[in-house]
Amino acid sequence: MTRLHYLIPGLAAILAVQVSSAQTKFPERAGEWEVTTTAPGSQVPPTTMLYCLNDEMWQKALTQVPSCSVQQLEVKSKGVNYNLDCAGKSFQMKGKVEMTFDGPEHMTAKGLFDMTMNGKTTSSTSLVAYHWKGATCSPNDVNLKLRSQ
Repeated sequence: MTRLHYLIPGLAAILAVQVSSAQTKFPERAGEWEVTTTAPGSQVPPTTMLYCLNDEMWQKALTQVPSCSVQQLEVKSKGVNYNLDCAGKSFQMKGKVEMTFDGPEHMTAKGLFDMTMNGKTTSSTSLVAYHWKGATCSPNDVNLKLRSQ
């Protein structure tokens, strides 16, 4: 079950960044973003990753997690809301994500998820904070690494 606790926040961070691809222009500053995910109430430590976010990456992002689908996507000037459904070989995850754009260099997201694994369902919350680091992206940013594989 410990592996499951790492999967949910990590997937939430990736998809919160990615799902807004329905909006053709990245609404914040383009460049490298530090993304920190926490799972309140769990013993999982915060996870921090770097992502390159620009118009191109914003548009292509959903293709990076083909096992997940997004429903009821609502894009507004100050944020994005959507329902998420992911199916893996040994799990099913469903949830709701609310993402808020609160300035050109900061975004937040909250995900409420139900994960079913081996017939047992657990609920969790993921909080994600995005901070703009600079205009230049590193080739080691998570989504650039995924794209090159």
